[in-house]
Amino acid sequence: MSARLIAGLIKVLLGGLLTAGPPLVSVARGDETANINARREALREWSSLANGRTDFEISDPALVPRMLALAAEQSGCKYSDDIEKLPVRFMKVAGHRLALMFCRLSVTGSHRAFDLSDVSRPKPMEFPYVALNGFGTTDTPGFITWREEAGLFQAETGSDLCPSPHLRHVYRLDVTNRESFVVVRVEVSAPACGAGQEWTTIWEAKPWPAPADPR
Repeated sequence: MSARLIAGLIKVLLGGLLTAGPPLVSVARGDETANINARREALREWSSLANGRTDFEISDPALVPRMLALAAEQSGCKYSDDIEKLPVRFMKVAGHRLALMFCRLSVTGSHRAFDLSDVSRPKPMEFPYVALNGFGTTDTPGFITWREEAGLFQAETGSDLCPSPHLRHVYRLDVTNRESFVVVRVEVSAPACGAGQEWTTIWEAKPWPAPADPR
């Protein structure tokens, strides 16, 4: 292949790269603009819904923020059929915004928690739970109640059969590194019907020992 031919090919290739450059930059800029617009729209939607509130509920599926509804659907959460009786609850805990949403799972159901630190990108949250040989994680911990005075979440699981035992995990929100739930206590109730079960603690987190002084 002659030097002239090689030089011509290089010129063509470089010309193609130079020609292709601006469209690639334009696409990147277009994606960035779309992301900014989506974030602005999500913030506008949230501001209108919250209206200055930090702790509130909604029972109309049409009011669920669009990005939260999308995150719920992508995680397999069927919330619309139960939302009137079990509203979506929005709250701010230790400065962090969360949503608790009840999701129907075949015959039973469970709450799920979503991290709303960025309302344009809600993130499903995981809960640790006691397993047969240790601990595992799940995004469906059971029926969740928020004990605001204690700063704790309680997630209860059990059977619809009566009487039957129930299991309850007690969590706090850990915000030292990133938002995550930490299990602090596990309780079980004897077989019973209705409310008023007596709970027995079967595991409780202990304070970590202070590190030894290296001196």
